[in-house]
Amino acid sequence: MTLKQNSDKSFKDIFKESKVILTEGALVERLKSEFNLKMDAFVNHANLIYENPKILELLYKQYIDIGQRYNLPIMIMTPTRKVNFESTIKSKEIISDSCAFINNIKESYTNFSENILTGGLLGCKGDAYSGKKIFDISQAYEFHSKQTSIFKDQKIDYLFAGIMPEINEALGMAQAMSETKIPYIISFMIKENGCLMDGTKVSNAIRLIDEQVYPKPICYMTNCIHPTNLKKSLVRNMDKSPLKRFSGVQVNASILSPDALNNCELVEQDDFDIIIKEMLDLHSQYNFKILGGCCGTNEIFIESLSKKITCILENKG
Repeated sequence: MTLKQNSDKSFKDIFKESKVILTEGALVERLKSEFNLKMDAFVNHANLIYENPKILELLYKQYIDIGQRYNLPIMIMTPTRKVNFESTIKSKEIISDSCAFINNIKESYTNFSENILTGGLLGCKGDAYSGKKIFDISQAYEFHSKQTSIFKDQKIDYLFAGIMPEINEALGMAQAMSETKIPYIISFMIKENGCLMDGTKVSNAIRLIDEQVYPKPICYMTNCIHPTNLKKSLVRNMDKSPLKRFSGVQVNASILSPDALNNCELVEQDDFDIIIKEMLDLHSQYNFKILGGCCGTNEIFIESLSKKITCILENKG
């Protein structure tokens, strides 16, 4: 699979034309386990762009290098899921500096940079592993629009709402993101019963956002779930039509439920070959095109995934 270098290609173009787009593997868990770094209590790993930029850059480059080796476009994101105006009064500076940080990495890949998609990462206000309702839709919009207004002025290819557990906040977030006119993705935290953490069916959540927000998200996906659990979740959504908009996953290497994961001190890791086989099934059955990792994954996982998906793409001609 050969990628064209074309400075005119947008995120929408690459999403539409690509059969597979890689995303990052784990960052935070690797920073903790491999480098013994402590995360900031308020902004998690975002402060590392100042305190340990070389280590953070190393992990991003490991993933980008894999994309380059296998000629696959790759999405990387700012380390800002926990950054908002309540977590730090310096959120404006951290967001803009994080965008500059990943763009500097992108621009260092002279012959591959057009295939590196840099994104602004946002997250829910509260606990992503809980379905507790913190906002109504208008409150969520007001809260998150403060962040999206900063991202709007940055040089980024897309916005990404990571592991959103509750429909009201996801709707408000989508409204705020849509106003930037930057392509955006909503990624849910879901359970194997087919629902977000608040009990909303995945298919209903997609329909609600698509009906109430314009422009719509480019697609929907999920983070932090084992592909075996994700397959069960998708099967349990009886209304299949909205699932055509569900296009990707960043998998958790553990098959534990979100509740169990939230209380687990050690990162559990299933066999990578089993996980990747399940991901390839999702690619085949549901036309998933955005594939990457979350907790428990690493550069070895992304390398193996890239090798196997590339073989499939080449065999299909």
